[in-house]
Amino acid sequence: MTGDRTPVALTRTESDTTASVDRAVEEALDLLGDPLRDVGKGDRVVIKPNMFQRKPGFRTSPELLLAVAKRASARGAEVFVAERTHVLKEILDGSPLHRYAQVVSFDDRPLRVVQVPGATSLRVPVAMPDLVTDCDFFIGAPQLRTHSSVVLTNAMKNLVGLFPGFTTRIVHMAGVEESIVDLNLLRPQHLVVCDAITVIEGNYPMAGSTRAVGLVAASRNAVALDVTMAAVAGVETWELAYLRDAHRRGLGPGDLRDIEVRGASVAEVAFKLDRAPVDLTPPREGIHIHADTACEDCRRWLAAALHLLRDELLRHPGELTIVSGPMERLPEPRGAVVLVGNAMYEHREAGVYLEGCPPRAIQTAGLRHAMGHSVTDQERTQFRVPSHDGPDTEGLPWPAPEELI
Repeated sequence: MTGDRTPVALTRTESDTTASVDRAVEEALDLLGDPLRDVGKGDRVVIKPNMFQRKPGFRTSPELLLAVAKRASARGAEVFVAERTHVLKEILDGSPLHRYAQVVSFDDRPLRVVQVPGATSLRVPVAMPDLVTDCDFFIGAPQLRTHSSVVLTNAMKNLVGLFPGFTTRIVHMAGVEESIVDLNLLRPQHLVVCDAITVIEGNYPMAGSTRAVGLVAASRNAVALDVTMAAVAGVETWELAYLRDAHRRGLGPGDLRDIEVRGASVAEVAFKLDRAPVDLTPPREGIHIHADTACEDCRRWLAAALHLLRDELLRHPGELTIVSGPMERLPEPRGAVVLVGNAMYEHREAGVYLEGCPPRAIQTAGLRHAMGHSVTDQERTQFRVPSHDGPDTEGLPWPAPEELI
């Protein structure tokens, strides 16, 4: 370590095989000077991956989890690999990981009601799984991904998945950017081992695609790791509001100059991540968008939704008015009306209302509903229609938790 700079390790892996990933993880941990040295016999260690989707490649590498778990287990710790849905149990069924760790879903654990210290968004008590609140050593194992609303998701945003099941909705209701920082105050990560072996790019979480990159990164500080991986992926730190906020609140360095990168340099492994679209230009005449006063997250969400639904919008025979951002009076409605974001709450009776700052990917179903397309009963629970415009959602089945992103 040079001066008071925070160390981050970058290592390459030649392939996604167990042996190659294991070597890359070993090298990264060595570069950090044995970050598991504080783990003792009988300690409860929790490893939190990104592993709530069944789509191949859209998850933390099981080989990376194996490499981390077996090293924690070797210290005599009781190791858990835990995520918010049962999907990780399916993915890891038959994995040698079970020799070193218990694979559990947060959905099956008892909950503790806790107050987030110093919270700015999650200011009310929240329910957290006991493993999250009670563990002795907490390890994040995120997969590097682009994100249509917050630009990039990695170590810090991985903690949104601490909420069990569909309760991740709370984060969007309170405001995603500051809630991410609040969760990192509640459950600091003692170590982060980042999977950039395969990354997700493009219009994620509405769509997205996999890309082989072949990197492993590690740090004892989640903010430092995210600043470094943003630089690796061609994203400026100032573009990531949650990183700026985390630095202001003293969680870690906000500038690459305050980080000591060990192993490979940023320049040696840098690549350009294909980002989500940000263009708010309507795809055709008759689609009216009013979002000048919307926050950046809601504007980005709307741009991603327009891209996702472009073909449907082009085929839609009628007009459509989409409004987002605070305003005293709505613009003249033309055709069906969709209201995007928490700022539209007072106008919620004027059209299909998508709450959240920003809404979640699944809420694009509200735009499809406004165009007259059929949506499932489960999707219908994810948006509000005017009280005079149809049945309420009481009694409708909720989507599977892994779909609620």
